[in-house]
Amino acid sequence: MIVITGPVIKRRSITATTASVYPSSGTVTWTTTVETTRMNLRSFAGKRTVLRAGASVLGAQITAVFPSGCSVMVRMTVGTTLMNSQRTVQSAMRMATSSVTTDVVFLSVGSVTLKMTAGTTQMKRRRCVADGQFQCSSGHCIQEHFRCDGERNCHDLSDELDCPPRYPGDRYCCEEKFQCDNHLCVEMRDLCDGSNDCYDNSDERESLCSNYTCNTLRRFQCNNHKCIPLYQKCDGIDNCGDGSDENNMTICSHRPRPCIFNEFRCANQKCIGSNKICDHADDCGDSSDELGCHTASNCTVGGCEQTCTDLKDGGYVCHSIRGFRISPNNPKICNDIDECAEFTHNCSQLCTNLNGTHACSCREGFVAEINGVCRLEQGAITLIYSDSPEIRAFNLTSHTAKYVIKGDNIESLDYEPVSGIVYWTDSYGKTIKRSYLPGSPERANVTMGYAQNLDIESRAKPTGMAVDWAGLNLYWSETDRTGNKPRGSILVSTLDGRYRHSIITTGLEVPTSVVVDPDHGYMFWTDIGSIPKIETSWMDGSKRRILVSDAISQSTGLSIDFAMEHTIYWVDVKLNKIEMMREDGTRRTLVAYGNYLKHPLSLDVFESSIYWVTRDSGEIYSMDKFGRGVPVKLPGEFANPSSIKDKWYNTSSMSLCQRDTPCSHLCLIVPGGYKCVCPDNKAVKNSYPTCDAPHETPKPKPLGCGCLNGGMCTPNGTNILL
Repeated sequence: MIVITGPVIKRRSITATTASVYPSSGTVTWTTTVETTRMNLRSFAGKRTVLRAGASVLGAQITAVFPSGCSVMVRMTVGTTLMNSQRTVQSAMRMATSSVTTDVVFLSVGSVTLKMTAGTTQMKRRRCVADGQFQCSSGHCIQEHFRCDGERNCHDLSDELDCPPRYPGDRYCCEEKFQCDNHLCVEMRDLCDGSNDCYDNSDERESLCSNYTCNTLRRFQCNNHKCIPLYQKCDGIDNCGDGSDENNMTICSHRPRPCIFNEFRCANQKCIGSNKICDHADDCGDSSDELGCHTASNCTVGGCEQTCTDLKDGGYVCHSIRGFRISPNNPKICNDIDECAEFTHNCSQLCTNLNGTHACSCREGFVAEINGVCRLEQGAITLIYSDSPEIRAFNLTSHTAKYVIKGDNIESLDYEPVSGIVYWTDSYGKTIKRSYLPGSPERANVTMGYAQNLDIESRAKPTGMAVDWAGLNLYWSETDRTGNKPRGSILVSTLDGRYRHSIITTGLEVPTSVVVDPDHGYMFWTDIGSIPKIETSWMDGSKRRILVSDAISQSTGLSIDFAMEHTIYWVDVKLNKIEMMREDGTRRTLVAYGNYLKHPLSLDVFESSIYWVTRDSGEIYSMDKFGRGVPVKLPGEFANPSSIKDKWYNTSSMSLCQRDTPCSHLCLIVPGGYKCVCPDNKAVKNSYPTCDAPHETPKPKPLGCGCLNGGMCTPNGTNILL
């Protein structure tokens, strides 16, 4: 029960004002404010007027009462005999036998606000009664001369329906305009701009835009032939939809902003205030604002080698032009900056330092483009990726994907380029398998892969994998969770799974990725256990050391950019970032960071791009490997990609292990040579490098299926597929 004081309802000095009206089909909702001369909310507990469901106030039937703190909400219905809503809704509709329902009553000092809804049992739509008007199908009225003018005047386009042609040749539009399929006329400049100006998308049709040329004076033409305004070019947003307005390193190359009159240009091109020069603080970040400082004399007699600036409070500072910095040993001399050694270049592959600058070049088989970008001279780029229980190959040139092999639960994969065999870890069966790729060098007639189990089974779950294509060995990481604490290890065997040997067994918890560099003899891996880190060692497990242990959380993917001086790239799925560094751990650089990466899980590097798979959205993206431009999603449907590799390696390098076969069982590449090792639990005989272990018969190569048109192959028991 709610009690309201008398002045709220009974006093004659109450005025009601309709504040707003909302017409809709069948109802009209409005808000009414009832002004009172005085309302004391403290007297709300008085008992002059009692409101409860079923009571009557001012002739209105109260249907519900809702108390709330210091206010009351009352729902009441007021019956009326006739209501003409044209008086309140600007002559919009005519209603009969309506009822008014007060939905909400809001009490405050000095007023009562009621929100009421008038329901109707009959509603008639008005007609356009003025001369020279046309009524749209939606009920709106427009001037008759707008009918069939080629423009959208009715929101539902009904003013352009059933119109006769207005121009020669049965055209509905003049020659200067584009005629839409629905007979609307749009300006030629609006074609293929990504906006549905025709309202039926006929101005954005693929067959039209694939051969359309934009007006380059006002528009930028994307690689997908879309036209966008020039001001949207290089604005950090993918307006084209394919990244071509942001990832063209020629038109979007970084140019440092000019420093204004009261700023100082640092050697790293940063601008700082002139008052920050020689203040004993490294404001530039490279100490160039402090190295050339002199507290006495001035520039006239200073003797700076390149550029000099007088200080306001006396003294002067020597500074350098772009590409140089002041020598730390002589504050008047300028030294050349070695951009290649300092990792400040943007060369896709090779960097050569020059006096004051640097030059970019490409390796054999690649051609150079502007701004240091190298492209494959001939052939197509193919990405191999695991997609749920399948392995697929994606052609970056034709943007087509093809089925390779079906597995169980593919954790990671790698590729051996000489034979064309792909290897993968099966975390469900806790084993490693392999198969030929369609069109492999050794089996050109293979159209579909057929899995071969290498029988490398263990209690531990295999995680990362790497193929040593020079020494013809297989490296992989495992995690054993049978105990109280996970135990990780890294192992090696021949490519067919023989002579398994453990090379890292201590100080490792949850290894997630492993890569090898046969050219230099190094191995790298990640550990996302209780102490996350990235480590390296020789490929035999010796000379182990930590490279990264700070600002790292869950680094689940590693890759080596062999073409760019063997640079290490990695992703951190939790911190949402991609980083790179030298093989020795120096020059650590943040490539990309932010939610737009969508939690990268695995990555690979090729040419001037990095490719990664996302954890949450299950997509594949590419981006410039220096972090320039914006990420671009690869076309296609992906179920749950987890690992990715490009299908191009430098196969010209050959190790001593492959050429001379000096070891009896396992030959592992190390810097400057090789090392012979034996299978687990087997010792070396008296005469090194022979192991005290039996020789195993090499496994046959995987079977290949040559069926066409979706046919399936089955083995007949004699290693032949039928």
